[in-house]
Amino acid sequence: MSAGGDELTARAARLHRDAVVVDTHADTPTEFFLQDGYDFAERHEVGHVDLYRLREGGVDLQFLAAWVPAEYAATRGASYRHALTLIDAIHRVVDRTPGARIARDGREIREIHARGDVALMIGVEGGHAIENTIEKLRILHRKGARYLTLTWNNTHDWADAAGDEPRHGGLTPFGREVVREMNRLRMIIDVSHVANTTFWHVLEESSAPVIASHSCARAQAEHFRNLDDEQLRALAAAGGVVGVNAFPTFLDTRFAEAFTRIEERAEALERDLRTRYRDPQRARQEARTWMAAAIAELPPVPIDRLVDHIDHIVQTAGIDHVGLGCDFDGIPCTPEGLEDVAAIPRITELLLRRGYDDDDVKKILGENFLRIIDTVIG
Repeated sequence: MSAGGDELTARAARLHRDAVVVDTHADTPTEFFLQDGYDFAERHEVGHVDLYRLREGGVDLQFLAAWVPAEYAATRGASYRHALTLIDAIHRVVDRTPGARIARDGREIREIHARGDVALMIGVEGGHAIENTIEKLRILHRKGARYLTLTWNNTHDWADAAGDEPRHGGLTPFGREVVREMNRLRMIIDVSHVANTTFWHVLEESSAPVIASHSCARAQAEHFRNLDDEQLRALAAAGGVVGVNAFPTFLDTRFAEAFTRIEERAEALERDLRTRYRDPQRARQEARTWMAAAIAELPPVPIDRLVDHIDHIVQTAGIDHVGLGCDFDGIPCTPEGLEDVAAIPRITELLLRRGYDDDDVKKILGENFLRIIDTVIG
């Protein structure tokens, strides 16, 4: 490496230390927090996020998702109970982990950061968690949820999802009431996973900026979860921010096509194994093991593709409207060079290499999302 390269690497390390780094989506609670004796402080060899690696990666605020899978919507009360179970697990794990603290607002984030601890915030992923009841939304907020992803991949009773058949043409009247109540509660609205029609209804209804906590640019990779340029510009005009997702299927169209074929074969394998074993858990685990091995054989997507999406959003929506929402622990693979949260400083160096100045890098790393938190939550 040249002397100039060494100098830029050192500059990137200093800049990363000085920045307040925010990531807006990790599914770590679903993967690990319900395990007996799980130690969040320890550096683990599996998964993408723990306190040790958050410190390695210089992450100052990590949003932890309480994800409610679609199948819970089939049983009355199950979605809400599961959301509460995960929120309670987040509080228990954090309470027993020195150096990590739950933040409720911007002031607490800054207090935690000033003490040298890592701040954590809670987001609920899947609007079916509120079970069509405003009071349950309020309870989730009182228990610490600071954003709600309005849908997951499933269309539910009041909002259409990007990954499912539409039923409502966007938001129902109750869905619009949910948006208004979230504005009143000062709770961030997350439009990752929603259908295009839902996206536009949200922007019509919300009086506060909204986020896409873990999405990418459709112009860079054709995926139903990515935002097109019109959406990016509209989100920016409303003051919102997109957290760029690290899932290679969102970053690269060719990888997404190959991944979809593997995913379909894994689903067929799991169905066959369920019939053979009559043990759903064993069938799921074997199918997941096969799928992981098949994905590992695909040509890797480099971390540079993630920065391509950042570039595109900057060029389309502006420097004030992009950040990081890596979806760690919710994705089966990551880009080459971004193996886990400890590798996030590499993004800082790549941004500098592409000519971003220090102030703009700080915006991307966290200041843009801190602005949303200050504006919406307070």
